[in-house]
Amino acid sequence: MSNIDLLEKKAFLAFKPPKKLTLSEWADENAFLSAESSAEGGRWRTLPYQKGMMDAITDPAVEQVTVMKSARVGYSKILNHVIGYHIHQDPAPIMLVQPTIEDAQGYSKEEIAPMLRDTPVLKGLVSEAKAKDGANTILQKQFPGGTLSLVGANSPRGFRRVSRRIVLFDEVDGYPPSAGSEGDQIKLGIRRTEYYWNRKIVSGSTPTVKDFSRIQRMYEQSNAQRFYVPCPHCGHMQYLRWAQIKWFDDDASTACYECEKCNEHISHAKKRWMVERGEWRETKPGNGKHVGFHIWAAYSYSPNAAWSNLVEEFLEAKHDAEQLKTFVNTILGEVWEDEYASKVSGDSLMQRAAEETYKQGSPPAEVLLLTCGCDCQDDRLSMSVWGIGRDEEMYLVDRIVLHGSPSRPEVWKQLDEVLQNPYETEDGRKLNIEVCCIDSGGHHTQEVYGYSRERAAMGVIAIKGMNVKGKPPLGKPSKVDINFKGRAMKNGAQLFPVGVDGVKSLLFGRLKHNDPGPGYLHFYPTVGPDYFAELTAERQLLRYRNGFPERVWVKKSQSPNEALDEMVYAYAALHRLYQKYDRRSIWEQFERRNEPNKASQLGSKQQKRPNRRNFVQNW
Repeated sequence: MSNIDLLEKKAFLAFKPPKKLTLSEWADENAFLSAESSAEGGRWRTLPYQKGMMDAITDPAVEQVTVMKSARVGYSKILNHVIGYHIHQDPAPIMLVQPTIEDAQGYSKEEIAPMLRDTPVLKGLVSEAKAKDGANTILQKQFPGGTLSLVGANSPRGFRRVSRRIVLFDEVDGYPPSAGSEGDQIKLGIRRTEYYWNRKIVSGSTPTVKDFSRIQRMYEQSNAQRFYVPCPHCGHMQYLRWAQIKWFDDDASTACYECEKCNEHISHAKKRWMVERGEWRETKPGNGKHVGFHIWAAYSYSPNAAWSNLVEEFLEAKHDAEQLKTFVNTILGEVWEDEYASKVSGDSLMQRAAEETYKQGSPPAEVLLLTCGCDCQDDRLSMSVWGIGRDEEMYLVDRIVLHGSPSRPEVWKQLDEVLQNPYETEDGRKLNIEVCCIDSGGHHTQEVYGYSRERAAMGVIAIKGMNVKGKPPLGKPSKVDINFKGRAMKNGAQLFPVGVDGVKSLLFGRLKHNDPGPGYLHFYPTVGPDYFAELTAERQLLRYRNGFPERVWVKKSQSPNEALDEMVYAYAALHRLYQKYDRRSIWEQFERRNEPNKASQLGSKQQKRPNRRNFVQNW
């Protein structure tokens, strides 16, 4: 071959398109992990369970990919590789949707920018973000043949007037219900792809609550694949389930996996061997265009995802409903089922109370402080006194009903007696009620305001329940006017908002605890059935508002629910103490206070119990 022929051949090779690679092949050949966003920087290596997910994204026959996942499985890095692949291999207009604009900005700075810097084949294809350069900013980047837009799901502007062939949804269960007034972000994003025959829609998230989880609904619409691995002993193929992870004597170091067929115990050391021989399998029929994957931390190679680590995290979380919910969502990659009313009955709680040994009005030795929740009805004041021990282990100490209209002074004088008389614990200590929350939402609002203002030094506060999602158990107070019997009072009173929805969900979750310990709710054995009927008088139902699902608390019947309200208010009263003291050391402070003759060691006025005085009604 002559020199001219060689030169001609080289010239033609220069115009030869790059080899068409799958996403996993491209990542193994070109991708690098940046030190800022990875535990270990360096060249990327696709794990066995990641390969199927990644290659589905570049499969021409697949239009939509859904990944329901836990943490620690590398999904965010896969999204990075999708973007890098299309910048280098298959240029196209891309949209990446994060829960908020701030999340999108953070993702651009912490993931996209380091990837563009550290991946050799991407260098020079995207210029650095500059505020004055409209072509390349933090949220908008252009490259030869395509563009990358990063948008927040809380902003409708990002979904307008654009067409995108590739749309990537990240952490969809963290999206707000609607992009402003525009509607569902998933539908808005998919609508941006309608003009492309070869569009690609990728969605991934850790799930949240059953019936509310978007990623769960999308996964169930797919072919719902799971990663099957062989048993080292019998070869049976199975996907990993939390129920098959076993341990002994609450010792996380004994964690192993029990084969569902031969029942042999598999050590964690065999996990890599199993995963390397695993494969994705459909668990339901699909149309071929929409594929779904479920993956969770038991498969992960991360040192923090060893089976013993997962068991340790479960043992720490199992006594607290909120921590357990986080474990189920972020470790198991499953939805949390919170159908409390169907799982907590008055009869079961009464049976549990029968096993207790302490008496009404006599707090057990574990109780460090007392709070009270008071419900104001037209003909009575009904209240529950709760004892609180370490880590919010709670004991019903007393149930009191003061009959008479709250418009009459003698009813409030009876409440004075309750608040001024201490309770003697089983080990001989005297405990007063630290905080009493009184509901002001009835027909005697002004009476509650006046009483709480006069009794502020005794820890009495007026509250109002707020049926709004996301509200704290006890919010910051606002000033309210007092106008009693046509007479305005100076200075007014403080009114504290209570996030009743969240507190009910938390406490109903704790009612399901089977073992005494942190968060457990105790009831003295002589509590009657009427009390437990009131305690379980409400349930959560799924309702739709403006097309979006939400859970609302409703009464099962017209029966009273005062015991439930009182428990919620008593828990809110504990949070008043959290506002006044250092939450991390509050238990140590009350333990020191309860030591005989050592109250003076507390030192500060805030930590000393205020002097109690007889109530003089002057309003």
